[in-house]
Amino acid sequence: MSPFWTATACLLSLLTGMTLMYVHHRRLPQHAGAGEGATNVWQLIEHVEAEARHDRPTGRHHLREPDTPEPPPQWPLTPPEAPPLDLQHRVLESLRRL
Repeated sequence: MSPFWTATACLLSLLTGMTLMYVHHRRLPQHAGAGEGATNVWQLIEHVEAEARHDRPTGRHHLREPDTPEPPPQWPLTPPEAPPLDLQHRVLESLRRL
């Protein structure tokens, strides 16, 4: 089969697939069948209005950032003691063996 016919067949199958997908998706309802217990738009609006009536926030968004900033960490004024010199030598020797 020549490259021309191969390319033509690929393009034709691509266009056929796109047309079928477009026709199929146009016939499906967009927001039907949410099922029992699903929250609808009116319930969401009532929830937002109820939150707006409260003095303090009630949603999860108020838990993300604290009201007061945390103080910066305090570093020790003196550096920590170094490990013993013989331990340092043993570690250096084992590293050289690797």
